[in-house]
Amino acid sequence: MDTTTFEVTVSLQDTRFVGAVRALVDTAAKYAGCPPEEAARFAGDVENTLRACLGDRRPDGLLPVTVRRAAGPIEVLVDGQVLSLDV
Repeated sequence: MDTTTFEVTVSLQDTRFVGAVRALVDTAAKYAGCPPEEAARFAGDVENTLRACLGDRRPDGLLPVTVRRAAGPIEVLVDGQVLSLDV
């Protein structure tokens, strides 16, 4: 793993750990060289998306979330959506 290539996948069942994923996204963006304010904004957008997706899911379902970068933008894959941040 380095600043240009990484991938982390987690699964959420409910909103208890949304803040942890937000912190993961914020850290990943800063690690890749994104300014702190922009990283925080992107992490907030991801958090809002996660909360909306979890609100629509069955209580027994898992929501996979992937945070990745492959020498391009940081991408967060969640529920068929791709949120991206150019760095």
